[in-house]
Parts: sequence; C-alpha cells; structure tokens
Amino acid sequence: MKISVALAAAAGVLAASPSLAGGRPTACYEPVRSPALYSTVAEDVLVRPASVVYDVVPARYGYATREVLVEPERVIAERIPAEYTTVARQVLLQPERVIRRAAPPVYRTVTETVLIEPARETWEWRVIGGRRVYCRIVLPARYGTRERTVVERGESWDEVIPAEYGIEHVQVMLAPERYVQHVIPARYETVREQVILEPEQTVAREIPAQYETRHRTVKVRDEAAGWRQVHLRGAC
Repeated sequence: MKISVALAAAAGVLAASPSLAGGRPTACYEPVRSPALYSTVAEDVLVRPASVVYDVVPARYGYATREVLVEPERVIAERIPAEYTTVARQVLLQPERVIRRAAPPVYRTVTETVLIEPARETWEWRVIGGRRVYCRIVLPARYGTRERTVVERGESWDEVIPAEYGIEHVQVMLAPERYVQHVIPARYETVREQVILEPEQTVAREIPAQYETRHRTVKVRDEAAGWRQVHLRGAC
C-alpha cells in the first residue's frame, strides 16, 4: 500500500507532536527511499537542414472566344393589392384560475438525534515492539439531541374561477398581395480574348537533410521517498 505526498507531509507534522490520545492503530508504515536511475541513449541530431531549389517554367498563352453579357435579364412586375374583410371572433379576456385555500396548520415539537462530529481517521507516530511506526487511528462519531417544530396537521383545497370571454372584430386577409411578371431575356455577344493555355509552374528540387548520431545520459527514474506498510504483532 502506498501513502500519498499529502500523507507524508502530515507525517512530518505529527512526528514533531505528541501522540494523539485514544484510538486503536489500524495500519502502520515506515519510510523507505530508492536512488535515481540513469541510462545512456543514442539520438539522431540534425547537422544540416533540408533545402529546396525552385526552377520556374513560364506560362503559355493563346486566344479563345466566349460569350459576354451585354444586357441582363429584366423582369417587369404588375402589383395586385391584397383583399381584406372584417370578421367577429371570440377572445379570452381572463383565463381560468385556480386559487389555493388553506386552513391554519397545527404544530408540535419533536426531539431528534443529530451528528455532532462524524467518525474520522487520524495518523500518529508510535513506538511498538521497539520500532517507530506511523499508524492510522480510527475515532468514533459523536451524537447529540435537538428539538425542532414540525407541522402535524394542515388542510388545504383548490378553488377554480372560470375563464371570461368576449367578442372582437378583426380584419382578415381574403387574398394576399400578388405580382404578374413579364420577363425580358438577357442579351449576349461573342468576344475574342487572350487566355492562359498553361500557367507558370515552379519545379522544386529538394536537397535532403544531414544527420549524425550522438550519445547522452538521461535520467530514467527520479530519486523517490515513500512508505512501506509493516505488520507488528499485537499492534497493527
């Protein structure tokens, strides 16, 4: 079993303090240390980075014909207004409501058991069988009583108030606004222009990178300090 760094820090504080009174040790530990570990590794180191030389091939041009837009398509629209009429309809003036009614409650006082201090564990240094060990101590929870007032009886009911309605006159659409469209097609012309037959190109020639192998010493494992659980007869 391993103990965390926080536990080791706590052990340093408890080691300088007198032993905590009461409790029974449930686990005991003693400090252990292991040295750092090193190793030699080989690695490739870049001596000269890769480079690229670019050769430019110029573009080739020619002539082509294409159609161009001289006058875009046009749309002439005739607007026809929307048609409306007035109708009467029922509307909600006030929605149905539910009112909660209640009679005065009756109270009484009850006594209940409450937790004053929960069970907990602590650690302390002890000398058992001539060995100085760090032990986990279990302290039981403590309880007490308190009084509080509770509702013993209370009566309540719901009262429903019906919704209220009225009549309103509104304007509604019979037919939406619409348009009648007349399309005048677009007009095009053919033109001759210079175009790129083959674009300029850049040809890359790569010079590879150069590496060499070097050796260096690296730390494989740091020096470590930890804890080892011990079992002492008649103690933990």
